[in-house]
Amino acid sequence: MKIRLIARAAGAAVLSLAVSGCTTTPAEFNAKPSAVSKAALCKTALETTDPAFQFQLVAEVNRRGMNMLECQQMVAQQKQAAAALVALALVGTAAAVCANGNCGGGGYTPYRQYPGNCYSYYDRAADGSLCGNRSAMSRPGGW
Repeated sequence: MKIRLIARAAGAAVLSLAVSGCTTTPAEFNAKPSAVSKAALCKTALETTDPAFQFQLVAEVNRRGMNMLECQQMVAQQKQAAAALVALALVGTAAAVCANGNCGGGGYTPYRQYPGNCYSYYDRAADGSLCGNRSAMSRPGGW
């Protein structure tokens, strides 16, 4: 079961990187500018530090009838979608861990331990039998 959880977490990480890593290189862009997707074009134009390459990218954005404000909005939406996918994967992983019984919590532990766990009549002794009248609560002065 742990291998499945690790695989699910790794898949979410790969998906997140794939969505957030949509950029293009100068070589790819110069080979065929029209083949670069709008998303990759906008993301690269906003993130590049090369002024000459950025000028070419902005010119291509304008040629396609878009502006840089639209590009900023598109990239922001992509980042929100990637964050939502990662959050969904994390929630799914947490649910799978809990379904496997590894959530912790639950279970009742008495605040005082008695021999054989027999504080009240409805407790179970160490051997699994019902305590009944053997419990500390059933005896005089058992508190």
